[in-house]
Amino acid sequence: MLKLRSTRANWYLCYMAPTIELIYGFVDSTEEQVALQMNNFRENKKHVVIEDELSPEFDYLVTEFSGLASDSWDLESVFNEYFPNLQRRSALLTLMGVFEHEFDKLCIICCEEKKLDIKLEETKGMGLERSTKYLSKIVKIDMHKTSVPWQEIQKIIKLRNALIHQDGKVLDYAGNKIAKIIEHCENVDSLSIDENKQVVLHRGYLHYVLKTYSQYIELVNGSLVAIPKA
Repeated sequence: MLKLRSTRANWYLCYMAPTIELIYGFVDSTEEQVALQMNNFRENKKHVVIEDELSPEFDYLVTEFSGLASDSWDLESVFNEYFPNLQRRSALLTLMGVFEHEFDKLCIICCEEKKLDIKLEETKGMGLERSTKYLSKIVKIDMHKTSVPWQEIQKIIKLRNALIHQDGKVLDYAGNKIAKIIEHCENVDSLSIDENKQVVLHRGYLHYVLKTYSQYIELVNGSLVAIPKA
């Protein structure tokens, strides 16, 4: 079976659309795993009486599950909030990394097709900032940076960076509030901020992010189709 050559014209139809479909499956699978683990905790946690041989009146009840006990941990919080949040955070980093990689590949495709002298690695910046700058300034593609999806992606990126560098806290190292992340949490129902000033990702946020990226990619594809061939 022949492998289809990557081109600007088929980037969306043959590569990005299938990739988006796969990522939707990945997100659905992540949410299914979260739900299964929460249900497993509800159905299989055990209540054990810890006996005090010398003073029976000091016997007490603990809940145990997966090697953890309620006398040391708040199990309801661990299995219904902390672990689900960790899984969704990990999935968020994965899906954003996939799209950054695909935009880098698009830059390489455009560079080869248009026989450009300047390559992506010569452009300053990182991730989506670098690839969109290259496509805008070097390839001369309208990257729709005034669009709603792009503005939302900027907020998502700020949240991603806070997850990586600040454990998801909405305060920077000097204790200042990070206004854009707080605003994002207030405007998106599937986000919240807990008592530790840490962002919590709820069911629905991964789909929100994926939908936002998909809308932006469709706009970019319109620009790709519009530019003349080399």
